[in-house]
Amino acid sequence: MLHTSRSAARRAWLPIALVAAVACKQGPTPEVQARLDSLNLVAQQRERMVQELADQSRFLSEISAELAKVRAPIKQLRVSRESPLRASRDSLIQRVRFITEKVNASDAKLKASEQRIRELSTLSDSLRTTLGETVTNYQTVIATQKATIDDLTEQINQFSADKVALVDSVNQLQEKLNTVYYVIGTKDELLKNGIIVKEGGSRFLFVLWKSGQTIQPARELDPAAFHAIDKTKVTEIPFPDDKPYRIASRQDVRGLATPPGDHGEIAGDRLKIADPDEFWKTSKFLILVES
Repeated sequence: MLHTSRSAARRAWLPIALVAAVACKQGPTPEVQARLDSLNLVAQQRERMVQELADQSRFLSEISAELAKVRAPIKQLRVSRESPLRASRDSLIQRVRFITEKVNASDAKLKASEQRIRELSTLSDSLRTTLGETVTNYQTVIATQKATIDDLTEQINQFSADKVALVDSVNQLQEKLNTVYYVIGTKDELLKNGIIVKEGGSRFLFVLWKSGQTIQPARELDPAAFHAIDKTKVTEIPFPDDKPYRIASRQDVRGLATPPGDHGEIAGDRLKIADPDEFWKTSKFLILVES
C-alpha cells in the first residue's frame, strides 16, 4: 500500500516537473523580461552618462593645464623697440585661440549632457541629483576657464598696445634725433636773419670797424630759419650758386667725403657727407656761408 501510494505520488508530480522544465526552457515571462530590459537600459544609461562626464572631467583638466602653460610665457613678455618676441606673442595668441575653441567645444558637450540627463526618465532621483551636481561643478570650471582666457587675451592685447605705443614713441624719438638743419646764404643775409654774429676783435682809434672779428653761429638758432633734413637719408647738399662756400657752424669736418681746402672752402658744387654721425655729432645746425 505504501509502495502503491508512493508510486501514485510520483506519477502526480511528474506533470508539474515537466511543466517547470518547459517553462525554464521557454525563458521568463514577458512581464519579467520587460523588467529585466528596463534594468539593463538603466544600467547602460547610467554607465554611459558616468563615462561621458568622466571624459568631460579629463578634458577640462587638460584645458586647465594648457592655460597654466600659457600664463608663464605671457608673464615673460617684455615690451621693447625691437620685436624678437613677436613670434612668441603670435604663438601665444594662436594657443589662446586654440584653447578657446576647446573650451567652447567642452561647453557645448556639457550642455548636451545636461539635456540628456533631463530627458532620461529611467534614472533614479539620487543618480539624477548626483549627475546634475557634477554638471553644475563642470559649468563653474568652464566659466573660470573662460574668465582666464579673457584675462590672457586682455594681457596680450595690452602688450600689443604698449608695444605699438612704444615703437611709435621710439620712432618719433629716432626721427627727432635724425633730423638736422642747414642754411646757405651770404654773410649779410645770415647776419640780417640773426643766424650768425660777429664776435671778437678790437676797435682802433678813428676806425669805425673792428679788426680780427670772426663769424660765429648765434647762441639761439630757430629751426624755422633752416631746412630740415634726415641725416641718414640726405648726405649731399647742393650749393645754389657756383661759388665757394665755407662752414660757419661747428660740424666735425672729418665726416666729409672731401676735407675743406686751406681756407676752409668746400670744393665742388655740393657738400658731400661721408659719415653723417661724425659730421653732425657736434651740432645739428649747419651754416654754409658764401665765401
